[in-house]
Amino acid sequence: MGTRNLTIVKNNLGETKIAQYGQWDGYPSYSGIQALNFLRDEYNQTLLNVKLDLVQFVGDEEVDTLYKQYESTDWENKDFLNAYPGLHRDTGIGILEVVANATAPIKSVDNTEFANDSLFCEGIYEVDFSTNKFTSNYNDIVVEYDLNNLPSDEDYLSAFEVQQLA
Repeated sequence: MGTRNLTIVKNNLGETKIAQYGQWDGYPSYSGIQALNFLRDEYNQTLLNVKLDLVQFVGDEEVDTLYKQYESTDWENKDFLNAYPGLHRDTGIGILEVVANATAPIKSVDNTEFANDSLFCEGIYEVDFSTNKFTSNYNDIVVEYDLNNLPSDEDYLSAFEVQQLA
């Protein structure tokens, strides 16, 4: 089921380097937990932070040109997903691993404005290396943690339940 979401990563200067749209699984029990599992490994955090400069924001025209090379207008085109994961809606929270494991530049779209779409953007998962925080916003419930003190899966999910009941 489509639970549209946004993954944001900011560098040490607070500049947005990743603003990845995700079409699927944007709820905390999936995207939030995936992010936590990735971020709990300090080595992953270091790799992600170091490789943020490999991400290159491109415009819609370039995305269209690249997509046409695959002779398809079908978003299910897995060849395009494999070649340009930073441009594909199926990547979602997986962009954290894509960037951390990158050995070459990654083209991406700056979808920052999607965070302002309160109807369609159901979840926002942000890693901010300038504040050393991981913040999740799902249906206007916001939880925030220090990257050096991330919660267990259970505590993370219960934080949403507690706020929802309040």
